Amino acid sequence: NSSWFVMFGSEQPPISKQVTENPYKGKGASASLSYELAIKPADKKVITFYIAGSYVGKDALKNTFSEIRTNSYELLAAKKNRYTAIQNTSKLTTPDSTINEVFKWLKYNSDWFVRTVPEIGTGIAAGYPDYPWWFGCDSEYALLGYLSIGEFELTKKTIALLDTISKQTNSNGRIAHEISTNGVVFNKGNTNETPQFVSLIWNTYLWTGDKTLLETYFPQINKGLHWLLSEKDENGNLIPEGAGMMEIHGLESEMIDVASYTQQAFEDAHSIASVLQKDSLAIVYKAYATELKNKINDEFWSSEFNSYADFIGTDEEALQLIEDAIVRADTLQKPWAVEELIQTKKYITAHPSNEPRPFVLHHNWVVNTPMETGVADEEKAKMALETGRKFTNPFGVFVTGIDRDESAENEEGSFKGSKQFSYTGAVMTLPTGVSAIGENNYGDPDRALDYLKRMGKSFSFALPGSIYEVSPDYGMFAQAWNIYSYAIPIIHQFFGLAPNAAAHEIKIYPNMPSIWKNASLENVKVGSNTISIQYEETESELVITVKQTEQDWEILVVPPNGYTTTPTMERKGNTQMYTFSLADKP
Repeated sequence: NSSWFVMFGSEQPPISKQVTENPYKGKGASASLSYELAIKPADKKVITFYIAGSYVGKDALKNTFSEIRTNSYELLAAKKNRYTAIQNTSKLTTPDSTINEVFKWLKYNSDWFVRTVPEIGTGIAAGYPDYPWWFGCDSEYALLGYLSIGEFELTKKTIALLDTISKQTNSNGRIAHEISTNGVVFNKGNTNETPQFVSLIWNTYLWTGDKTLLETYFPQINKGLHWLLSEKDENGNLIPEGAGMMEIHGLESEMIDVASYTQQAFEDAHSIASVLQKDSLAIVYKAYATELKNKINDEFWSSEFNSYADFIGTDEEALQLIEDAIVRADTLQKPWAVEELIQTKKYITAHPSNEPRPFVLHHNWVVNTPMETGVADEEKAKMALETGRKFTNPFGVFVTGIDRDESAENEEGSFKGSKQFSYTGAVMTLPTGVSAIGENNYGDPDRALDYLKRMGKSFSFALPGSIYEVSPDYGMFAQAWNIYSYAIPIIHQFFGLAPNAAAHEIKIYPNMPSIWKNASLENVKVGSNTISIQYEETESELVITVKQTEQDWEILVVPPNGYTTTPTMERKGNTQMYTFSLADKP
């Protein structure tokens, strides 16, 4: 017998009800209620329906139904209050009303993903309707955005859930990829998810100032990094092998995103070890980070394509992937991609190598991760970002660049997916957000804003108040990591907020788009503090006004290029006003 039950009804008694049993095992049943209404012309009648569910039993079901029916007004009022608090936290006001509206709704969306299973824990789901359970990488991206909008406790709970399930599944520090809400793990973890966990812990510490996080999770971090260097790095070159974010069959050698996130993880592990006074480990991790940075810029770079390579692998691996990619490009009728792949195949065949080497085959979005993390050399980054701009349409960045052609710039309508669900040909919000972050990291907020505007074209395209996973209207109708793609470019980069709650220090490095002369960010939570930033730019000066609730915290404001580095500063209570004059041109 099933212990899954649902109960629904209203205050008005129905005239009939019908329950239809499904003959197939596990398919449950369906039910309907019929009502008879008498309404005068132009009149209205409100009927409130209540729906309750239980996986425990009928008694629990009836108790829940009774509770929501009895307390419905109080529950609705509490929900309204919660959403008002969400709206007022990290409240964004810019000259772009669409950006303001999108960001507000992404904060609301973030509340939709909370999944609590008492027997397992609380964490954020990845996307609705198909992925209402927990994922490693989805959480690791999304929670960096959640921190920026004050969701500290939810972030900590999700981290605890990922850590607990990963330990139960893996004994080596590996972070699990896909976890059902019944506790079943479908994928023990892609390689990128373990280093991204390290960076999530460090960023959570910076926002919350909670040192116990570092103490609690450092053993898992240490194990995970050891797993990367031992089991996942067969040739001992510091670049772990295995699948990253790209779900393309055969892409399991040395992936650029895995390398970028691992380099960032070593940087962050160095910082964590330093805080915990594990000085010898800190030195080792810093050395690994430095060495891997050099390898990424030397060994992954392709001067022929002005891009970082999709992967480093053997000729045999590359040739098989080329054959598959040619079929894909030909099916999508992308002759330029077919020709490029054929030429690459000819070059490999004519110039064979016995050693693994970098290959640019798919122009996958992950080639932009060195700019996302900031590991890319300045000159290479600017060339790679320019290359990446080719693989876009009006909604954002293609998951796989060879899926694009010149007609893409005119693709303003609904996404034409295949009959069987597939991400082939997709433009997605995460790749677009990663490109925006990369543009900001290398000094081009105008390009970053352009990517945000492209993503914003999907807002309410199909579901009001939401941005689809695949732009503009395919895949999941709501996706958790969308908050990452907006919050990092806006809060961390345009406003330049760099928190260090443990040190009671907040640094602000504003780098606004040129058309944003006036913008504000209100009620941003940093540890026990709450700060608001007002940005005002005139023809001759820049005024940054910072208000905080903790009077003794240190605020450091560093202006963008073109302004004097030493401001005049006025303090009134908890408000500080920094005025920077235009620098004299040489």
